[in-house]
Amino acid sequence: MKEFWRRYRRSPQGMIGLFIFLFFLFLAVFSFLLTSYHPLRDRYLADRMARPVWMQIFPKYRDMPRTVDLMTTARDWEISGEPGIEAFLIKHEEAGVITFLSAEKGRGEEKKLLLEQAFLYEQTPPRTFVLTMQVKPELPENLSGHLALDIINPAGEIFALWSEEYTGARARRPVRIDSRDQALKRRLQLSPFAEVTEEIFTGTGEYKLRLTATFAGEEDLLFPQNGRLEIENLNLRILGRLHGVLGVDHLGTDLWSQLVYGARISLMIGILSAFIAVVIGTGVGILSGYTRGVVDEFLMRVADVMLSIPTLPILIILAGLLGKSVWNIVILVAVFTWMGPARIVRSQTLSLKERSFVEVARASGAGDIYIMLKHILPNVLPLVFASMVLLIPVAIIYEATLSFLGLGDPMTATWGRMLHNARGFGAFTELAWWWILPPGLSITFLSLSFVLIGNTVDDILNPKHRERS
Repeated sequence: MKEFWRRYRRSPQGMIGLFIFLFFLFLAVFSFLLTSYHPLRDRYLADRMARPVWMQIFPKYRDMPRTVDLMTTARDWEISGEPGIEAFLIKHEEAGVITFLSAEKGRGEEKKLLLEQAFLYEQTPPRTFVLTMQVKPELPENLSGHLALDIINPAGEIFALWSEEYTGARARRPVRIDSRDQALKRRLQLSPFAEVTEEIFTGTGEYKLRLTATFAGEEDLLFPQNGRLEIENLNLRILGRLHGVLGVDHLGTDLWSQLVYGARISLMIGILSAFIAVVIGTGVGILSGYTRGVVDEFLMRVADVMLSIPTLPILIILAGLLGKSVWNIVILVAVFTWMGPARIVRSQTLSLKERSFVEVARASGAGDIYIMLKHILPNVLPLVFASMVLLIPVAIIYEATLSFLGLGDPMTATWGRMLHNARGFGAFTELAWWWILPPGLSITFLSLSFVLIGNTVDDILNPKHRERS
């Protein structure tokens, strides 16, 4: 081993390949530390195709806004009511839940409760905002109510974002308000092509979210009457146009997270596919070279047929038939790449079979299986290892190709999937290079690293190379 490492260190290409591999291995192993976002589930972190935040150093992007999150808790809201309304806060253990109890005194009059939350916005106008919350109103059956959510800009203009009528007790339901929705534009009486954010965020200063709870009863209804309203997980996210190390994709998911988690998937698929292919190829090669005859002829003809099949079109067809799964890709790549190692191992087995130590083992009564496992296999392992290293980039490229064509697992973040989404959602058209280049370069450099390592290992371990040197 020391001799192998000494010779390996003398190879510049081998050391370059090793350093590149260790870099991607670091990304794969420590991906959970390198990013705080999930590559698929954490969406709307920033506006569509937001640029990397480090581009703010260029004057052109210096004033671009960054994402602002307003997540409210019970202590953040100011509660007020009209005369005749008693309102007070009930503490809740969970953060982000606001609960108030009201008592109306009077007869048949419409009464209001106001909840207001102020926040500062001191950046240039954004393009998108998303507001989400869950509401659960409860009123006696003889009362009816109305909920409305508005936003008020520093100029005092009021924009009605959402409203709903309710009676009695309602189940908790999610509310989502997106500035890109046509329904919101119609509510605000804007054209379909207008930008809601340009109308609301007209300048920097103090903005307010205002939730109005209105309720009333029949004319002859006696009061007080009690009502209850829960507002949970209210989050106003004003999406920025700069985010993270590599920006975001069309859904606002973090591209850096996809890149580092994609390194884990690419290494897993490459190493596992190559390992399975080498195990199959080694078994076939040793059996074929040692037994010769009909078995050798049959196995080598099967290998020749497999080698003559155009691999990529068959992989596309089979991946489409078997379904979109990482494990299907691993199996398919292994099944269509074992032939090369099998032919290499067979040729070496033919030579080893005639060596004196095999003859001695046979003369001492050793069986064929024992000879193949104890004498032939250890001597072909260096070639097997070199073949496996050279097969890994083949598997990585096949997986990236299938994922790029839309045949990869949609629930797994891979580099090929990143390029597939980039092609399908306009990254090439808009020249979003921060989305296109990182996965493409990662596939290239990781594959190159295994080629450099494999060639160096082959030069050191292959007997033919040793004889020439």
